[in-house]
Amino acid sequence: MAKHRVYLIPGFFGFTHMGEKPNERIVYFGHVRDALVEGFQKRGHTVEVETVTSHPTATIEVRSQLALRAIAETASQDDAHLHLIGHSTGGLDARAVVSTWMPLEAPELLGRVRSVVSVAGAHHGSPLASFFHKDRQGELLLRLLWLFTVFALRRGSRPMTFLAFQLFYALSQAGHRLGFQETLADQLTRMLAHLTPTEQKALEEFLSQVGKDQSIIADLMPGKVEDFNQRTPDQPNVRYGSVVTGAPAPSVRGMLQCMTGKQHPGLGDLVSWRTLDPEPKVVYGAYSFLHNKSAPESETLRTPEPTQAQARTLRDTFGEGFHAWSDGVVPTRSQVWGELIAAVVSDHLDIIGHFDEPPEYVGWLKSGSCFRSTEFNGVWNRVLDFMVGAKDGRE
Repeated sequence: MAKHRVYLIPGFFGFTHMGEKPNERIVYFGHVRDALVEGFQKRGHTVEVETVTSHPTATIEVRSQLALRAIAETASQDDAHLHLIGHSTGGLDARAVVSTWMPLEAPELLGRVRSVVSVAGAHHGSPLASFFHKDRQGELLLRLLWLFTVFALRRGSRPMTFLAFQLFYALSQAGHRLGFQETLADQLTRMLAHLTPTEQKALEEFLSQVGKDQSIIADLMPGKVEDFNQRTPDQPNVRYGSVVTGAPAPSVRGMLQCMTGKQHPGLGDLVSWRTLDPEPKVVYGAYSFLHNKSAPESETLRTPEPTQAQARTLRDTFGEGFHAWSDGVVPTRSQVWGELIAAVVSDHLDIIGHFDEPPEYVGWLKSGSCFRSTEFNGVWNRVLDFMVGAKDGRE
């Protein structure tokens, strides 16, 4: 029975988890970890799955070096096969770990790496990064978020701050009794309403990192990623695969789906209490903005022509116009790297388990993708098959 170690690398602005209480914790890769552990066990393998802590917004160079150090701490404990899975920017981090830093700093680990899987990875960049980098808009927005939140946290011991969170939480609970949908904001409000001193310190430290360094924005611009690709060739004895995502372009139908929580809303749904909930409209508006700025057909985004097999899979999933799709953050055609493991209608966060299927799953974006647990389990089963079913005969 082969033993495996899987390392999950979060993307831009990523974290491992927030919150200490299990029923209030927000976990970046929570559902993915559970799916992997169960899947390896069903296939007769033992596995350890760990989420790698890195800097949320530093350069790919810094993030990948930190990721390697975290991997080396536990990988050195045995001789298990190693697999790296990176979401979004984490896909580029994973490639840099294996191609750049392992040969230099941990060559003894390189021979144990069996696969590198990217999920919604920006392998050819994203025009969204170019938009935020223009006139340093991204840095300004992130610094404002950092300053506002840290200021609030530092005043956290004052009763009025916690009273405000408690009030938002009470309003959220009242909304659920009227049939409103649970959202990420509800999770955050619930967590912040009961922040412990340890949680407060951890969140302040996280946002402090974001406020001091937003170098990753420049690194994800298409031109910079082209340079990265030239400097980061694939290792010949490692299998590379990608999961490609794309969500529907913003539309009136998408807005109605998000307002009602139904794939095919009827007239009765449009006059229900749920349509009074303002949050789905706001979150769908944010998705619409991001999708537009991700500019999947931008001339600055230069991607190689897909192979016949890749093109067939992309057309089967997204249609002939797959080049015009985006998951709301990364253009679909920018995500292909190595073997195309799966292509699925999903937004950027659905694919790691943050989609609407209460009570277990809660969506972070409202994209109208209609991605649910059936699609989630199907994709991650294909990832599992890719990792353990090596074509070259290795276990």
